[in-house]
Amino acid sequence: MAGSDGYALNDEADIIPRDIRFGILGNATRHWYGGDIHKTLMADGLSIFLPEGERYFIRSLKHYASKLGDRELAAEINGYSVQEAYHTREHEDYNRAMASLGYDIEEMEKPVKAALGVAKNPLHRLAVTCAIEHLTATLSSVTLRRPEIFDGAAAPYRRLWMWHALEELEHKAVALDVLKAVTPNLAGWKRYLLRVSAMNATIVPFLFIFLRNTRLYAHTDGVKTGVRFWLRFLWVVAVAPGFWRRCFPLFLSYYLPNFDPKNSDDAELVRKGRAWLEQELPSASGAVPSGPAG
Repeated sequence: MAGSDGYALNDEADIIPRDIRFGILGNATRHWYGGDIHKTLMADGLSIFLPEGERYFIRSLKHYASKLGDRELAAEINGYSVQEAYHTREHEDYNRAMASLGYDIEEMEKPVKAALGVAKNPLHRLAVTCAIEHLTATLSSVTLRRPEIFDGAAAPYRRLWMWHALEELEHKAVALDVLKAVTPNLAGWKRYLLRVSAMNATIVPFLFIFLRNTRLYAHTDGVKTGVRFWLRFLWVVAVAPGFWRRCFPLFLSYYLPNFDPKNSDDAELVRKGRAWLEQELPSASGAVPSGPAG
C-alpha cells in the first residue's frame, strides 16, 4: 500500500533517503526514556558517536566512488551518503539538545574524534567503516524486532531512533560491498583478517569511550557512579531491556569467515519499519529511492 509520500511502494532493497526533521533541540528532555537515566544514556551515549562517525563513513566510501566500475554500487554509495548526511544533521541537533541540558558534549566527543583519526590508510578506514556499520545494523535489527523497547520514550526521540534504525538496515551491505569491490585480488583470508582486525580495533575503544562518557553524563545529573549505579547499568544492558545481550549474537556473526550482511534476511524488518514510519509520520517528505541496497 502506498503512503502519502510513496515510499511504501519501493522495493525492500531500495536505499531511501528521507529528509525528516525531528525537532529534538526544540524538545530537549532530560531522562526522556521513561524518566530512567540508564535507559536514556544508552541512546544518548550512542548519539555522541554519530555526527563525527557518519561524516567519517561518508568520506570513507566516497573516496572509492569514482574508482568503481560498477555504476549500481556507485549509486548505492550516493544513496548511503545522503541518508548518512541526514543522520548527521539530526544527531547534531540531538547533541546540541543534550548540551542545552548541561551535558559537556564537546568533552564527550573528543575521544571519538581521536579514535576515528587513528586510521590514515583509505583501505583501513573503509574496513573500520564496515565494522561500525555492522554494529549499527545490529542495534537497528534489535530495535525493529523489539520496538516495545522504546515504550515510555518521548515521541521525538523514539521516532528518530526508529527512523535511524530503518535506514541503517536499508544500507547495511553497502560498505562491505565496496570493500569487496576494491580488493578483487586480495585473498579471501586476508580480507577476513582485515575486517575482523578492524572490528577488534574498533569495539574496544568504543566500549572504553562509552563507559567514560557514561560517567560524565551521570555526574552532570549529580548521580554517583558507584557500585549501585553500575549494577543497574549491567541490568539494563544485559537483562531488561537487555540492549547489549540482544545484540551480542548478531555482533558475533561478523567473525564468521563467510559473513555477508545480505545473508541475514531483514526484508521483513524493513517492511515493518517503513509501515511504522508511514503510520507515525504520514506527512514525511523527501523519500526518494536511490537504487538497490544489494
